[in-house]
Amino acid sequence: MHGGGTMMVSGSGYGQTHFGGGRPESRMRDHLSENVKRMRQIQRQSKEREANAHQPVKALWKSEKYSGITSKIRDDIQRPPSAPRPKSANFLRAHSRNGPSVKNISRPCTPDPPAEKLTVPPARCSSEIKFHRNNLDFIKINGISAKHQMMKRSPSVNALDELKKKEEEEYSKHQRGEVPKYLQVRKDQWKKEERDRIANTPDPEMPPGHRLLPEKERQETLKLLLIKEKELVNELSALPLRMDTFRIRSQKQELEGKIAEIDEAKKIFNRPKVFVKVDS
Repeated sequence: MHGGGTMMVSGSGYGQTHFGGGRPESRMRDHLSENVKRMRQIQRQSKEREANAHQPVKALWKSEKYSGITSKIRDDIQRPPSAPRPKSANFLRAHSRNGPSVKNISRPCTPDPPAEKLTVPPARCSSEIKFHRNNLDFIKINGISAKHQMMKRSPSVNALDELKKKEEEEYSKHQRGEVPKYLQVRKDQWKKEERDRIANTPDPEMPPGHRLLPEKERQETLKLLLIKEKELVNELSALPLRMDTFRIRSQKQELEGKIAEIDEAKKIFNRPKVFVKVDS
């Protein structure tokens, strides 16, 4: 006996017997009895349906208000058929041509048209017709017409030939060694896109809150500074040499300060890149 709870007993003539702690085997289902029960159940249901089918149908509900009124359709059905009309006694029936007056009917014949209007002679004159035949060599005629006949080609082949001819003309007109126009337009477009990209790319040297001053604006500002400097130098040279009064001395100091400021501004605007603070 082992720790798992399983014991095996062996005998000399009786085989082996196993006792284990597992689940017992499920009993085998009796399918025959289940099929018999199912067949009996179906028979009972069929008998019940047949019994219900033979039961009298319940009459439809009818209002007492209309109980004394008879049906008009029933009166028409029960009424005997009327006698046939006297004039219809001689009418022909379907698929019959043996009426009393059919044999006596005489139909008028179609008159013959005048001879001058006939395009084909009548049948009674067929024996009088004489055919005039010309001794023509149709084989020779067909040979001559086939020799001078133009061969007809399908529209698709003609269109293909015209397209090929047009391409050859365009190729012959093309100037070799010259850059095509669409490539020139494409190159100009690439250059413009590159200029726009460089212009819109922020400068890494630009401090935050500033913008790059355009080259044209920088040149114009530098030009104005030079003009202003020239005017201030002329005013300074026009002052008297003797500085006896306080007004003259203060005026000279003011002009020299402005000239110094212009010199500093010239140094800034002489740089290749000028950054201006953005107004908030």
